[in-house]
Amino acid sequence: MFADYLLLLFATEPRRAKAIYNVCRGRRTVSTLFAGLTYQQLAWLDSWHGVPLAKFEAAAQTLIAAGWLQAPTDGYLALTAAGQAQQAELQQRLYQPVAWQQFRQADVRRFTALSQLALQVVSEYSHQTKRYYPVTTDPGVQATVKRWFRQWRKPMIVTQVVTELHAFLATLAPTQATIFMNSVTGYDFPGQTDQQLATAFKRTPVEILVMRKDLSCQLVAWLRQQPTGPLAALVKPLVKANPVSTSAWQTYQAFQQTADLSQIATQRRLKLSTVREHLLETAILTPGFPFETILTPELLAPLTAVFGESASVATWRFEQVQSVAPTLDFFCFRLYQIMRCQRATA
Repeated sequence: MFADYLLLLFATEPRRAKAIYNVCRGRRTVSTLFAGLTYQQLAWLDSWHGVPLAKFEAAAQTLIAAGWLQAPTDGYLALTAAGQAQQAELQQRLYQPVAWQQFRQADVRRFTALSQLALQVVSEYSHQTKRYYPVTTDPGVQATVKRWFRQWRKPMIVTQVVTELHAFLATLAPTQATIFMNSVTGYDFPGQTDQQLATAFKRTPVEILVMRKDLSCQLVAWLRQQPTGPLAALVKPLVKANPVSTSAWQTYQAFQQTADLSQIATQRRLKLSTVREHLLETAILTPGFPFETILTPELLAPLTAVFGESASVATWRFEQVQSVAPTLDFFCFRLYQIMRCQRATA
């Protein structure tokens, strides 16, 4: 059940349910990204892109009815004692994704569609088959794979793709490798459905879905390190230069030249609030952000005095520092929270 994986995203401290949903579906507002950071769930960003809110809410209600989640305040959910025990059991039993961070580093969904069709085309080509039903009817995917095949079609393409696949499969556990290949459509073999694979491997269909998503992410990560083969050529245009939005990255590049945010706003014809949002997004998603460029010792002093070594960053409130530093703005407070989160996990 989807509810099983949803339970893994909560803790005994209350978490905002809508923020968890927005992380899973890939909404990239600063508030969503910050929630993912403080809840240590950024790896799940965009991992359930198409999940409807109704399905999410129904799964949450199932967990509440089972006594595993409770709603201490409106909009927030937290694990019960029974939920903690169930979560620990699920962490041992369920397949746990290991490469979902690729969702924010590349267009994994697009690559999955392209690679599935490309593998089918190569398989049929190896048997000189010219008439078959493609695994997808998406015209954009078909056009991209046609261009790719024309570019790479030569006597060695089958050997090259098989070599790539064998090398990748060698990095997987045998069960994962089998599930990956059994889900691929090729000559005289329709790829197996999640239900078929679940029955064969004694897993739930949702577990198989999670595993297949993760295997696509693992393949993307592996191909990025092996950039010369045909399959690597499919993923190369889909890799993002960095995980932040294009506009936010442009703001960050300007920030590296000057710390004057008003000047950056004027140069980029943006509101000052937008510049600040861009920098917060970059601070959340980019390692090595130069926090001290903004958070001078004078600004850090009252923040450190109020929050000290407290690790519960998500529970901090801006009002707590306003009494001792009334001129400190919310932007600096949020940037300090991000800095503390980043350095706690470094």
